[in-house]
Amino acid sequence: MSNRQHSQGLRIRIALEADALISNAGAEAYWVARRRAEEASSDEMARGWSGVAAVIARRAGRRPATFLSLLH
Repeated sequence: MSNRQHSQGLRIRIALEADALISNAGAEAYWVARRRAEEASSDEMARGWSGVAAVIARRAGRRPATFLSLLH
C-alpha cells in the first residue's frame, strides 16, 4: 500500500470515528476525543484521537487551538 493510500484510509477512518462520536456524545464529542487522546496507550493512538478531535472542531466551525485555549 502506498503512503497516499494509507493516508487516505487513515483520514476516512478518522472521519468515520468523528461521525460516530458526534452521534453518540453530541456536544461533548470534542472533549471525549481529547480525553481519549490524553489517555491513549501509544503515541499513534494519541495522534489518531487528536485527529478525531480536530475533525470535530472543524465541523463545529471552530479551530482546535480555540478549544485548547479554553483549557488554560
